[in-house]
Amino acid sequence: MFCAMASLAVSSALWMTATSANPIAIQVAHEYGVSVNFGKWLIASSIPALLSIVALPWVLFRLFPPGVGSTPEAPAAARQALKNLGPLKRDEWLTAIAFALMVTGWVLADKIHLSATSIAFAGLGLLLMTAVLTADDIATQGDTLATFLWLAVLFALSSQLNELGFMGYAGQRLAAHMGGLSWPVTYVALILLYVAIHYMFVSQSSQVLALLGVFLDVGIRGGVPASLMAFSLFFASSYFSVITPQGGSQNVIFVGSGYLTQRELYKLGFLTTLFFLAVFLTVGTAWLMLVA
Repeated sequence: MFCAMASLAVSSALWMTATSANPIAIQVAHEYGVSVNFGKWLIASSIPALLSIVALPWVLFRLFPPGVGSTPEAPAAARQALKNLGPLKRDEWLTAIAFALMVTGWVLADKIHLSATSIAFAGLGLLLMTAVLTADDIATQGDTLATFLWLAVLFALSSQLNELGFMGYAGQRLAAHMGGLSWPVTYVALILLYVAIHYMFVSQSSQVLALLGVFLDVGIRGGVPASLMAFSLFFASSYFSVITPQGGSQNVIFVGSGYLTQRELYKLGFLTTLFFLAVFLTVGTAWLMLVA
């Protein structure tokens, strides 16, 4: 269960469109001269993210051995469950087609001169036109719509704080405490601090809105290459969500299952985050220095 939760956290760093925090982070970084598209993100994230995903089951097996070590009946049960579902229905085919078109649009967004948001709305429009989604479906998702409204408010507040000089002031105060350090030390210290601070946040997007611009600005002032600093903050904004049970909205589903205690979740979250940090600060940094 925890492996699925942690895999979802690190896989969000693999794709530019994997979580709502990623497009927000890209927009913030653009203000500092760092431009990112789907392909550039995928190339930059591929090695550290895929390595983390592949090694994660072994790491968690060593940290928290499962009570059941063999389930030979699982493949047969899965095949039977798929057989019971039957072939894909009309709505499922249309959803798959819409998703494929949206991903293709995101990959080619720069070439066709469309924003990721426009492509997402086009996909939503296609599902509405084909009645895969209806007005009643949207009406029942009030909590989801409220989340997006709050994100819009948070982003507007963040932009205003930046325009009024608060972000610059906070960056100057942070930079003052890191003056005289070499850029590699500054880089590592900022990433470690950025991840540790997530203990105080219950949302990836809220921390990106509040702090990513500040940390990116301090890193650039300290001599860290802008692309290296930006991508490392991008990826950290995904994998740090596993550090606490409330560190990401997706965690609620896994925590609610009741399979793990709060003590186990915090312990595994801390150790897994250390593992992700080790991979992204070593292999990830070396890879970014080559491709970013």
